[in-house]
Amino acid sequence: MSSSQQSVVTIGQFFGILRRRLLLLLVLVMLGVLAAGALLLRTPKTYESTAVVDISPPGSNSSSTVSTITESRIVTSSSVALEAKETLAFEGTPTDLASRVTVTSPLASQLLNITFAAGSAQGAADGANAFAHAYLDYRTQIAQKDITLRIGRIQSQVADLQRSLAPLKPGQNDTQRSSLQNQIQQLQNQLNTYQTSVVNPGHQAGDAPVPASASSPRPVLYLAGGVLFGLLLGIVLAVMRDRRDDRVRDSAELEHSLGAPVIAESSSIESGSRLGELAAVDAARGAEADAYRTITTTVASDAAGSRIVLLCGTGQDGLSLAPLNLAATFAMQGLRTVIAGPRQAVQPATELLEVSSRPGSQSSRLADQLAPSATLPLLSVLSLGDEVSLGATLRANGDRLDDVLARADVIVLDGVNIELPSTSLRLGQLADEAVVVAYRNRSTHAGIERLARQLAQVNTTVLGGVLLTRRAGLRARLRRRRSDAALRRPAAGAHSSVPEDAPTTPVGTFTSSAPTNSTPTGGAPTNSAPTHGTASARPPAGSSSSGESAYPGSARPASARKS
Repeated sequence: MSSSQQSVVTIGQFFGILRRRLLLLLVLVMLGVLAAGALLLRTPKTYESTAVVDISPPGSNSSSTVSTITESRIVTSSSVALEAKETLAFEGTPTDLASRVTVTSPLASQLLNITFAAGSAQGAADGANAFAHAYLDYRTQIAQKDITLRIGRIQSQVADLQRSLAPLKPGQNDTQRSSLQNQIQQLQNQLNTYQTSVVNPGHQAGDAPVPASASSPRPVLYLAGGVLFGLLLGIVLAVMRDRRDDRVRDSAELEHSLGAPVIAESSSIESGSRLGELAAVDAARGAEADAYRTITTTVASDAAGSRIVLLCGTGQDGLSLAPLNLAATFAMQGLRTVIAGPRQAVQPATELLEVSSRPGSQSSRLADQLAPSATLPLLSVLSLGDEVSLGATLRANGDRLDDVLARADVIVLDGVNIELPSTSLRLGQLADEAVVVAYRNRSTHAGIERLARQLAQVNTTVLGGVLLTRRAGLRARLRRRRSDAALRRPAAGAHSSVPEDAPTTPVGTFTSSAPTNSTPTGGAPTNSAPTHGTASARPPAGSSSSGESAYPGSARPASARKS
């Protein structure tokens, strides 16, 4: 993008960028989805199963007697993992096996959810059950060791009390004997309680179920991630490409680069690569023809007399019919018009407007080299020769077009269909004002800015710009085919009124209206004027001879022009 363009992007411009780069966005989103799908297929499936263990003490309503946080750490301890490893016949280390376990506990509960992850559904269920059993076995062993330790301490205390009681005889120190016997009895009661107690480490609330589907990878998450990644990457690349794209995309950008208002904006039926229809003549009521009428009104609004208008472009837009359309519009508005330019620039007028080539003239006056159009009598074409020798051609005429202006109201200089940038400068020296033609998504900001600087160097006033948009090629071709088919279709009853061997009048010829002297049957030979003439024999435009075209002063229908 040109350095002179605004660096701040509004929300509307941002969405405009996305709309212009929609194809890039769609391609990258599809690539993101494909990459996510490939990653989804390559990622191993993981199954998870959960075993629920209740560790609440029997007959206790207090939830603070057992710390679920501590018990959760015990489940993944090396002692529990080692026992589970032996149960599962796991070949790795206990640490690797414990890394597959996740323990959670609902808030304010005495439940442990032991979740095990494995590569198969059955393996996940077996792993969860193995860790639940190993954890309960570990709790049983710890509780049993604690009971055994307590029993041993009590038995030791009883033995010490019995040794203290043995020296005391009945009837002596009865109070002390009674106290020792009571202590021994209490310890015996505790010993009996521990010896008859049953260890309850908790219980598992059923076996862990076999999962019906894999917990990961999740296709929805992978595909959503692929879409999001592709979309973000597409947006970044779209903005980067759009910022580096120097082409003109709308009238605001053209006005910013040109430094002048946009006079008209329209779609165009021209293809840019070959000759086609002339919008000002063939589609006079269309939007493009009306855009050229807007230009002619703008140019002629402050004109006191004859004037020279330069229609110029960047030279990178392909074949343009804009200068010829503008000249035709001036002529159709009743102004004597001359379209002038280098030889290759005015060449399309020969085919589209039936301009007859004039015989070579020894005169150096440009006014003597005007070639009239048979289609538009008020339009003439002036070839200024090759671009390389353009300066010499104009210098031989005094670097002025006064002799041409004496015969015309408006001169349109074609500075669009040129090859050399210096041609714009040379034509700009002759013009009173200039109109810049730009094509959407084709003309560049750098070219428009360079053209504006060149016109400023030769003090040529830029009235404004014109932004044209070429239509889709396929749609234009289909439209032309339908139009050509309608022109070739014979009128109703034509076959019955014209004999099969009757000669037909070729396109581009006219029929003479001169009377013929016929001789009755059997008389002398007939001397008659020819009834058909070629386009090269047509009288000059504006004459009133009998061989004049049947469409004077206006554009002839497409069926009467050369195809």
